[in-house]
Amino acid sequence: MQKIIIIIIFIFTGGLLNFSLAFSQEVSVRGEQGGIEAISIHPKKTNEILEEIKWLQAESMITIATRHKTPINKAPSIVTVITSKQIKQMGFRTLIDVLKIVPGFYVSMDETGEREIAVRGVLDDASQKIKVLIDGHSINDVWRGGAMWNFNDLPVENVKRIEVIRGPGSALYGQNAFLAVVNVITKDTEDIDGIQVTTSGGSFSTQNYNLLFGREFGDLKISGFLDYFDTQGFSRKIEQDALFPAAASRSPGQSQNRKEKTDLNLRLSYNNLEVKAKYMKKRRKDYIGVGDALNEESILRDTYMFTEVTYKLSLNEKLNITPKLYYDQYNYDPFFEQRPDGHLGVYPEGIKGQLRFKQRTIGFDNQVNYKVFEGNELTFGLQYEWIHQHDIKYGKNSHPITNANLTTVVDFTHDLPFTRKATRHVYAFYLQDEWNITKDIDLTVGVRHDRFTRFEGTTNPRMGLIWRFVEDAHLKLLLATAFKAPSFQELFLTNNSVKIGNPSLDPEKINTFELGLGYNFTKHMSVSMNYFYNRIRDKIILDAGSPKQFQNGGGSRIQGIEAEWKADFGNDNYVFANYTFQDAEDTRSRNRLPDVPVHNSNIGINAGLCEYANANLTTFLSGPRPREDGDTRRDIPAQALVNLTLIGKNFVNNFEVRGSVFNLFDKRYYDPSPQDTVPTDYPQQGRSFIIELRYEF
Repeated sequence: MQKIIIIIIFIFTGGLLNFSLAFSQEVSVRGEQGGIEAISIHPKKTNEILEEIKWLQAESMITIATRHKTPINKAPSIVTVITSKQIKQMGFRTLIDVLKIVPGFYVSMDETGEREIAVRGVLDDASQKIKVLIDGHSINDVWRGGAMWNFNDLPVENVKRIEVIRGPGSALYGQNAFLAVVNVITKDTEDIDGIQVTTSGGSFSTQNYNLLFGREFGDLKISGFLDYFDTQGFSRKIEQDALFPAAASRSPGQSQNRKEKTDLNLRLSYNNLEVKAKYMKKRRKDYIGVGDALNEESILRDTYMFTEVTYKLSLNEKLNITPKLYYDQYNYDPFFEQRPDGHLGVYPEGIKGQLRFKQRTIGFDNQVNYKVFEGNELTFGLQYEWIHQHDIKYGKNSHPITNANLTTVVDFTHDLPFTRKATRHVYAFYLQDEWNITKDIDLTVGVRHDRFTRFEGTTNPRMGLIWRFVEDAHLKLLLATAFKAPSFQELFLTNNSVKIGNPSLDPEKINTFELGLGYNFTKHMSVSMNYFYNRIRDKIILDAGSPKQFQNGGGSRIQGIEAEWKADFGNDNYVFANYTFQDAEDTRSRNRLPDVPVHNSNIGINAGLCEYANANLTTFLSGPRPREDGDTRRDIPAQALVNLTLIGKNFVNNFEVRGSVFNLFDKRYYDPSPQDTVPTDYPQQGRSFIIELRYEF
């Protein structure tokens, strides 16, 4: 341990020394009273310095806070921007890896092996309270309401930057923009001119192949990527599952995490017309099992695709109109083995079922931006969505209601379907006014009204007041409400012996107050601190019936503090640290909300060792995680996980090699399991590694 710490300190201090030497040798600036007379740059460093300038500019702007580019210190939201350069240097490979370092975010795994995101003390099934966008296009699915079931492993090789606003976003983005909004912005022809090929492999027989391309042909621009991923996944011994010690239980036994995925992204633009398309197909095993019982036969299959056409019309310097038309389709086709062979001596073939449905969305959004006068901009728009669930199939080898054993898998699609054909219409209108009242004071007010076919309309306002009270400092006062619409699962799940839906559900609501303070000490160092207070009501929960039914009941109160420090010394040498305190409790029982730590933080150090090498060390720290009410097990222990990434570059033209070690010290840690399921919780990945080769043509 001591040797490793000494090596890390040596790497970091060596990187700082390299920065100072490189700065003095390669860039000379002669100025008088702040003016620059001349700049001489070593030719070999020109591209790297320009890239760093682009990176710093990208960090200072955000689009999702106002639906157009806005400086971060003027954005009426608490924001985080992670750039492609940071993503590469930290060794991140998927969207969920990136979101781990965002203040207020915490990642946990469910029984199927998929990741769920907690934000500001709240963790729910499928991360329904987070709106996720790809280039402004929502990818939250209708069945669960969240995006993480399908896209927690979204590859980030083609990502330009990821923008995050913490806090309500329904005033601009409608349903599910409850606790946060995440916008993944992909690379286009401005970022890549040619072809980039990346191949990687590592632990658990993992292999990944990625083709990234971009080219301009006059006014026609074409960019996109193709990604193929295959892995056996980490497997850990499960001492006891939900069936132990029954004879049919497969525990003690190994978990399963096999996954194969194809991901395609395409963007075409011609003058003011842009077409975006995405296709994702995934096939995977259950980590433990949907019923928290080890199995061998479950196969989870998902296909997601969308197409969006946008036209940018600029009538004059003041008026811009951006209509867009889009189509989404989600195909869900899993085979579940909920209980293994011989269960209870009644089910010789176990309990198995085949589900299938398709969901289609056709939508239209027309956004108008109008500069009323200097320092005042109005944004308003109309949105309509037609959402349709159909092509439902359901087969099972036990009766869905009585659980009586059947000799074969019987088709219950027509008699006892697990859900039903349904259509949802969503009509929305949004309005936002941004006013630069004085040189140092900005006011943003906005409101959005959404009307659904199955419940009355919901109106969600927001207000943001920003005061730059001294040079390089700002204070943000933010007030907003948001809502989460009931998912199709919560509404229409039926003919199930465990839980059923409720077509009479109302949306969940949240009221939020935020106070943010930011200060730039120098051009290279900044700090920020945010206080937030959330009040959630009409929370959708399962009642105590048999079967359990989704109901609106109870609520939560959450308050906390997020603090962040960044120091950028140039030449790829930087340090960051953030800390989150979140006090989250149920308003009825006054108990803490389960499965989310009260304290967590992230620390990162990047060292540009020389022209040919880069080193990055990232540490994730978490306090204990409390249990749900009635669970007598001790809290999930605190943990500290360290990742190390090394990059070799420039020793061969257009070629790079990256190596990452995750969980460097092979720390044993667990994610929480529900009460009376897996008593020892869900064991997580030990030390693993990935080697990646990248070449640009």
